[in-house]
Amino acid sequence: MGAWGHGSFENDSALDWTENAFRPGGAAAVEAALRYAAESAEDAYIDVDEASAVVAAAEFVAAARDGDLSNLGAAQNVFATHRQSLSSPQLLPLARRALERVLRRSELQELWSEGKDKSWLKEMSNLLARLR
Repeated sequence: MGAWGHGSFENDSALDWTENAFRPGGAAAVEAALRYAAESAEDAYIDVDEASAVVAAAEFVAAARDGDLSNLGAAQNVFATHRQSLSSPQLLPLARRALERVLRRSELQELWSEGKDKSWLKEMSNLLARLR
């Protein structure tokens, strides 16, 4: 059974990315996920797995910035190991650009805009505000 919720870590793609890329890669994995989206062509389509990785990476950057771990769920322990490296000043603007890109055109954005539940969009707006 898959996990699917409106939170940053409430889907299988984000959880898989956290376990397979972030846990061993730390800030380098965060930067790679963010850079992929931020530097993609405006008409490029970002699939759900890549978009979920961007959201998770942006959540890690926001948590390192403001100390709010409430949205990390089970990823808090993994985050604690890499917290210092995620405080890099270069990651903050990159996280904003990447998240904005996901919100403009991605499979994840399309999936959430199809339904009546606007919880995901509200969560993403809050995350974007935390990155400013």
